[in-house]
Amino acid sequence: MFEILVNVEEMVDSSPVVQVGLALAGRHDAYVTGLHIVGVFPSSMYLPDIMTELVTEEYQARQCDAWWMEQCRKHGLRGAWEVIRGVYVSALARRSCMADITVSQLPPSHPSHLVGMDDVTRALFSAASPMLLVPPDWNGHFSPERILVAWNSTQESMRALRAALPLLREAGMVRLIDGAQDTLPGISPPPLPVRDWLVRQGVSLQSIHPFPDASDVGEELLSHAYAMHADLLVMGAWGHSRIGELILGGTTRHVLEHARLPLLLAH
Repeated sequence: MFEILVNVEEMVDSSPVVQVGLALAGRHDAYVTGLHIVGVFPSSMYLPDIMTELVTEEYQARQCDAWWMEQCRKHGLRGAWEVIRGVYVSALARRSCMADITVSQLPPSHPSHLVGMDDVTRALFSAASPMLLVPPDWNGHFSPERILVAWNSTQESMRALRAALPLLREAGMVRLIDGAQDTLPGISPPPLPVRDWLVRQGVSLQSIHPFPDASDVGEELLSHAYAMHADLLVMGAWGHSRIGELILGGTTRHVLEHARLPLLLAH
């Protein structure tokens, strides 16, 4: 059975993450688990006031069980509500391993926040399941008819592609940006035969384009996605050095910071 985990931070019907998670589950008759994490910081665990706040938050979150099950009922879905108290990154990464896709909010861009160091993208880097990240101002509609795939023949991009298969098979338009290179023939592994694999998997590619020959690949990818009115961008995350991308910039960092459409990422 297809399993979807929805990382719920705001327990309200209008939350884009809730709406997209339920819509995705409905498209694939998936079992959908709503998860709320009560984040703790070990250094403050011994402060009485902090402990009282955590207990109160956990209690209030558990009272949302009926609300979540009503959302599932409205969408004709099977599901469950879970509340976990723990260190946010490790709790999300560990629980997400039981899901095929985790739906969470795309961390909002902020000048004082270092992109990629937020809890959600740190969890993605910590062996979590592939993540569908939804912009905080998304309209909640999720029917991905136009999908752009950023491909560079890495393990990360292959994991993202496999996670996106159910969506790719149903999409009306799938375009692939191919950045695979056979840099050292006979020494380094050759590019993966992704085109033949997609055909075998029942995915019809409308077009294949070379990776942008530009200094800012992330900007070019987003421009291509907006030009085709894409509903979803699929790509591997942190394909090179994550620390290098954070310090020097990179494709993943730019996309996380500037995307205005849902992203399906895998590490």
